[in-house]
Amino acid sequence: MLLALLASGPGLADRLETVIEGVDGALLSNVRAHLGLVAAERLDPLSVWRLRQLSSEARQEIRDALQPFGYYQPRIEVRLEALDQEGHWRASIRIDPGQATTVRELDIEILGEGRADPALIAWQEAWPLGPEQRLIHADFERAWQDLVQLAEQRGYFDAQFLQRQVVVDPDRARADVSLHFDTGRRYRFAGYDSEGHPFSERLIRRLSILEPGEPYTRERVDEQREVLVRSGLFQRVVVEEDRLADSEDLRLHYQLEARPRDSYRATLGFGTDTGARLQLGWIRHYLSSRGNRLDLGFGAQQKDSEFVFRGNYFHPRGSQPFDFWTAGVVFRREQDDFRFIDENRIEPVFDSFSGRREQAELIFGRLQERPAPFEGVSPIEERLFVSILNERFDALRERRFSTENQALFDAYPELEPFLQNETQTVALGASWRLFNVSGTGFEAEGQVIDARITGASETLGSDVSFLQGYIGARWHRLFGDRHKLLLRAEAGYTEAATETLDLSLDDRTLRLSITELPERYRFKTGGDRTIRGYAFEALSTNRNGGNHLLAASAEYEYRVAENWSLAAFYDIGNAFNDIDQLELKRGVGAGFRFYTLIGPIQVDLARALDDVDKPLRLHLTIGTRLL
Repeated sequence: MLLALLASGPGLADRLETVIEGVDGALLSNVRAHLGLVAAERLDPLSVWRLRQLSSEARQEIRDALQPFGYYQPRIEVRLEALDQEGHWRASIRIDPGQATTVRELDIEILGEGRADPALIAWQEAWPLGPEQRLIHADFERAWQDLVQLAEQRGYFDAQFLQRQVVVDPDRARADVSLHFDTGRRYRFAGYDSEGHPFSERLIRRLSILEPGEPYTRERVDEQREVLVRSGLFQRVVVEEDRLADSEDLRLHYQLEARPRDSYRATLGFGTDTGARLQLGWIRHYLSSRGNRLDLGFGAQQKDSEFVFRGNYFHPRGSQPFDFWTAGVVFRREQDDFRFIDENRIEPVFDSFSGRREQAELIFGRLQERPAPFEGVSPIEERLFVSILNERFDALRERRFSTENQALFDAYPELEPFLQNETQTVALGASWRLFNVSGTGFEAEGQVIDARITGASETLGSDVSFLQGYIGARWHRLFGDRHKLLLRAEAGYTEAATETLDLSLDDRTLRLSITELPERYRFKTGGDRTIRGYAFEALSTNRNGGNHLLAASAEYEYRVAENWSLAAFYDIGNAFNDIDQLELKRGVGAGFRFYTLIGPIQVDLARALDDVDKPLRLHLTIGTRLL
């Protein structure tokens, strides 16, 4: 009933408030969205006549707002009253939505080729309006629209509804829902054509993952586009769909623009572990129309006067897009020391012997991708390889010994094989890498997992025999806009012989344990990117590398501003020869990160908890690491 306490003469309503009782939640929100009285609250003063008109329209507006939620016979009272003589009015509305309409009969049927499609069957099983459930029209609309979209995504381009209706009996508060959907035939892929590129048809066919006759899905088209982009051969990729007339076939058209043949890079960096660093690189992205690739790089760093040259060649093989024969070469030279340090002490027991280490390595193998282990992550990169390594270490070449060096060498001539040696290693191995990272700068999150198995045997022409396994993982996770957790762990084990020497000079003694592994395969840790608070690669048996490795790190990062953040961390780990004598070293500290185009500038102040008499150590890293 409408009660209007209005003066008979003309007047204005300067202020209006609308009070609604009896409904809440989504019902209340929809009622308010439909009511002209609610909209009038935000208007300039309106006439009393217009206010009466809005009040009389309110009942139908409320009925319209309740019907989508299954309420067809509500009881509604609207009361309009003037609160004072200054134009303040109130509209009081009481709503009894009544009995909710429920579904009585449900008739859902999928016809055509799609009736056996698992995706459409799953859609039908998830239908939201079952018998005796309240009729919500939005659920009905959303469900049939999802069906149309799903059919489109799965190639039922001629699909149509034969029947789609909801019949409501308001007096009985019951509704019958029927939906008949004919998918028709499912379209299938019928090959491709391409243009705008210099590559051979054999290469494009290798990059095409869709088989003729394969049922269409939009997801597979997206995967095909991603394969072309990830090949690294194109700077522009467009994949168009062409439905063939008078058939249920669909042909893809690739518009491909080749990327520039060459790219170059030059970067500078600095780290407390490495000193100044320089990297130069050249990539020939395709040597010929077959898509073979060459990648060359040179790196130098101040620490230990280290120089590295590497080259990698990739030759397509087989019919899969990311399957290559590979050949690589690495040349490395650095100044290195043979150390006499007790792993539980910082100071050397005897003077180190300064020498030069040279490594030349040839690597031949196969690179391919394995399917992702679970949904939502990238494929696994697998490498199978054979490595031929020549490694030389010479600390006797110039014989610039200290007095102590000479005395130690004279007393223990059996040190000579460790101070001057050359090793040939023929190793077989396999490695796997899962890289699943998104975002950049502080927003970068995801996981990276690396694993490898490597072995060598004297029966295959190697000077040493060993079997080594390694696994390492990093996990970065954002919590909100400002919080980030970074976890890292790695473990390595080697089955390899070691040699032990008991050395003494004057009143000093040292048990020297040396693995027969070439330096290339020895584990070391400590430094800017591993166990902070300790010097670079300072943690291993006698500081000469070890057979085994255990390390882990936990870091919390708090974002202070757009491009910089604060961090606190705890690191633990060590490299060692004897598991029975494992002693993990701990480091703790804090620092800040500044994110730039060349990567983060990372500054950390860390303390080695197991060397408490040593001061805090500063760790600074700018740019990328050496090759």
